Amino acid sequence: MIPLPENLVQAILAIHLAMEMEELYAALGEYLNKLFGINQFSCFLFNNESRCYSLDYSTKVETSYWNEIVFEEEEAPFTALFGNEPLPFPTPLLWFGGRFDMYWAQKLTHEQETAAAIVFHEFPENMDENTISLRFLLNHFTTALVRTTIYCEMRNTKEEQAAYLDLINEMGTMVGSKSLEPVLATLMGMALKIMHAEVGSILLYNGEGKLTTEVEWGLKDECLKSLYFRDHNKTPYIEKVSSTKEVFLETDLGRNDQLILQDAHYQINSIASFPLYTPYKSYGLLNVVNIDFNTIIDEQELNTLKTISQLAATTIENHQLHKDLHPPKN
Repeated sequence: MIPLPENLVQAILAIHLAMEMEELYAALGEYLNKLFGINQFSCFLFNNESRCYSLDYSTKVETSYWNEIVFEEEEAPFTALFGNEPLPFPTPLLWFGGRFDMYWAQKLTHEQETAAAIVFHEFPENMDENTISLRFLLNHFTTALVRTTIYCEMRNTKEEQAAYLDLINEMGTMVGSKSLEPVLATLMGMALKIMHAEVGSILLYNGEGKLTTEVEWGLKDECLKSLYFRDHNKTPYIEKVSSTKEVFLETDLGRNDQLILQDAHYQINSIASFPLYTPYKSYGLLNVVNIDFNTIIDEQELNTLKTISQLAATTIENHQLHKDLHPPKN
């Protein structure tokens, strides 16, 4: 077996030792320059579910544009260069008014699945004598890229889970609170944060069994009261949702044929409502409105806020029981 050149061994070690994406790209860039004289390149990660390439790193494109550059697989302009030799004359690629020449591109695969694509914005000199070494380096980079991506995703997931658990624990410590106002304010703040929403409110049943606003953070009472279901009885939204004990989520109200907002003075693009109840009684409704349209609400976020809402409902119940047992003296 022919031993690998020492500088190539160092490159492979540096790539595999990287545990962060920034470190990985820095190591690749360093040794592309040292070994092959290549300084200008871009890396596009491939999503096998959406079948899209998204720019994750580039020495040529400004950082502020990275998140905006996404190509569907069949429309990615660099795929035509896969499997071919570097071009002596570049193919121009226009991104946001700037020109970025492409000389060569390689599809990076891992276990027969596309992982990414690397695009070179300058001609790799001495390609004939460096082809094997460069491809060998890219193979190791692909393996490290997949591993690092999985590691970062797992870490981010664990951090998110820890953050949600902290919110649940925070609400849990307030269950025995004798004062209801800080509990409701905390619940409202958590709801807006978790759901990435603009405004919200908390409605509680009063002594007459009617829903009244206890906390209003930018969401007027009249706005919710003008929202109805398109059924035979024209059921008010808050009455129906609060009685179901099921979370209601609609991220695009304009396309929902079941609901109608009668008052044109108000605008609701999206809404999420969480009934406040215990095994013994329903106490009200938590509402958040106008969720950030760029946000994808996942099941974990919904379950977290549902748990927090039920803990808050327990606090409301304790508060009412305390009032019943200790009525104010005349």
